[in-house]
Amino acid sequence: MTDFSRCTQSYPEFYIVGAAKSGTTALWSWLRQHKDVCLPDVKEPGFFSFGGVDAAPRAGHFDANYVALITVTAADYKMLYAGARDKLRGDVSPVYLTDAGAAARINQARPDAKIIIILRDPVRRAFSQYLHHLRDGLENLHKFEDALEAELSRMQAGWSWGHGYAANGHYLEQIKSYTRLFAPGQILFLLYEDLQTDAPRSWQMLCEFLELAPCEVRLNERVNATVNLSGVPAFPAVERMIRMPGKLQRVLKRLMPRDLREKIRQQINGASRRVPALGDATAHILAGQYLPERAALARLTGLDLRCWGPAASATRVLRRSGYRRAGRRHPGYQYPGQRPADHHPLKPSGQS
Repeated sequence: MTDFSRCTQSYPEFYIVGAAKSGTTALWSWLRQHKDVCLPDVKEPGFFSFGGVDAAPRAGHFDANYVALITVTAADYKMLYAGARDKLRGDVSPVYLTDAGAAARINQARPDAKIIIILRDPVRRAFSQYLHHLRDGLENLHKFEDALEAELSRMQAGWSWGHGYAANGHYLEQIKSYTRLFAPGQILFLLYEDLQTDAPRSWQMLCEFLELAPCEVRLNERVNATVNLSGVPAFPAVERMIRMPGKLQRVLKRLMPRDLREKIRQQINGASRRVPALGDATAHILAGQYLPERAALARLTGLDLRCWGPAASATRVLRRSGYRRAGRRHPGYQYPGQRPADHHPLKPSGQS
C-alpha cells in the first residue's frame, strides 16, 4: 500500500468526499471556474481509496472508463496538480465517504485538510444512483426493488461501491470517520437540496470556507443529472459495449462504414425502455431504514434535514408492513466493494 504520510505539503488542500449523486459534480464544475483553484480534469482521482491497489471491482458491471482514470500511484496523483503553482488544490472523489479508510489516509497525508461533505435525501440519492447505472448500462435489473434485493450478495461478491444503493445512504458512520480526525472548523456540510433552491448561497458558503475571493460562476447548469432521462437502454450489455468499447469493438469501428455505424446506433437508441419510477411504498420503507440516525445526523452536521421527507408517514408504513427497524440498518462499507453482513433493506420481519 501507499505511504500517505510522505511529502505532506504536496497533496491537495481540500477534499470533496461525497456523497455520490448529491451534487459533487456541480461543486467540481463551479470550483473549476475559479481562477485561484486547481482541480484536475479527472473529476474523481480516487487516490485515497485505491492508492496501491487494483481499482477494478472483482465482479459485476462497472465503468471501465471511470476505472481507467483512477489514480493508484502517488507519482501519478501528484502529476495531476503539476501546473497548480500557487492555486488551491482540490480532489473531488465521492468514494471517500463510503470508504471507511479514506478519512484516515487523507488525515495522514494532510492533517490540515479542509473537508467538504454534501448530503442528499438518501432515498432519492439511492434511486438516482440506480437510474445513473441504468442509463450507462451498468444495471441489468429493471426494477429498483430487485436491485435492492440483490445488493448484499453483489457487494459480498465484489461489485463496485456504487452499487450499494441503500448502504451508501447511511451517512452517520461515514461522517464520523471524518469528525473523529478533523476539527469542526475543517469540515463544511452542505445539502444537495439547498443547491437546487439557493445555489448562490451554497457557492458563497463554499468560497468562505475555502477562503476564496467570491466570483461569478455559472450556477444554473445541471451536470451529471438523471432527473430528465427520457428512457433507459433496453439492452444494457450493448450500451456498455458502446460506452466502453473493448478491442473487438475498436476493430469493428475501423472496419465498419460510418453511416452503417450511425444507423446501428440509431436503432439501439430507439430501443429504449421507459424510465422506472420510485414507488411510494419502496420510498417509505427505505426511508424508514434511515430514520434511526436522522436526528443524530442533524446534530452532527448542523443541517436542517426536514426537507428529506415526512418521517411520520414512513414510520406508519413500516408498522403496517411489520418491518422491524432495530438491527436492520446498513452500517456502510469498510472498503470499496466490501460491507458487513446485513439484512435486505426492504424485507419485512419474518421473511427469510
